Amino acid sequence: MMRAGLGLLVAFAALAACAGTPERTADGKRTNKPRENMVIQINDMSLSPQVTRVIGAKNSIAWTNYSTNYYATVHFPASVKDGFTCTELRPDFVLNGPSIESIEAFGANEDLVTPCPMKPGTYPFQVYLFSRQANRENPQLTLEGSIEVLE
Repeated sequence: MMRAGLGLLVAFAALAACAGTPERTADGKRTNKPRENMVIQINDMSLSPQVTRVIGAKNSIAWTNYSTNYYATVHFPASVKDGFTCTELRPDFVLNGPSIESIEAFGANEDLVTPCPMKPGTYPFQVYLFSRQANRENPQLTLEGSIEVLE
């Protein structure tokens, strides 16, 4: 319970850092301008944004599960571990063989947060969506995204 509350606090702080009038292109679409803190929204069929750009040595990324029908987990290749500035991945992530896996986000706006800032580079990830905890390793849907960390 305390982890969820702390996670929500971090997600709201990240949203506040991103708040304000979003920058738009000439045709009115939002830009994906790099920011220090970003929130990736998980929906039933998509990620928003799919490519997340963060900047700076204090960056933070949170995934918020807005899915109405699915649990969600975030998966990185194990090699991404070297991209984190810390060695401990908990409380939201754990190294599990060939991948770094998150705990489950149940929906109703539950979030997952990177354990520490990431080093400059590009990091692919997948979000697994599944309807029951027993299906964690056999997701109904897999979404792909990436994080680009700029200096």
